Amino acid sequence: MITTEGIQKIAQSILDLVDYVGVQMKTGTKELQPYRTSMDVDTLKVFIMLDDTIVGDIQNIKLIGKSGKVLLENPQEIVKNETKGLLVVFSIKVVEVAE
Repeated sequence: MITTEGIQKIAQSILDLVDYVGVQMKTGTKELQPYRTSMDVDTLKVFIMLDDTIVGDIQNIKLIGKSGKVLLENPQEIVKNETKGLLVVFSIKVVEVAE
């Protein structure tokens, strides 16, 4: 059985892998830093704030690791205008699976 501390260490190691966020738009890809991260027992979250400088048709949002590889992605069509911000959250739950 993984202890609570073990789950938290695993979750933190996953957070430590993230380098930046790639926002894929029709006009190109923009690189951002995660807005903030949080960890609550067995769930880690990476928050991405798409502020008023990100405008247009968003096709995909990706968490890119320090290796340069895609760790997680959220492919969906989002049309964002300049008057509002948009907060996107990647949520990962760490669980032990008994076999």
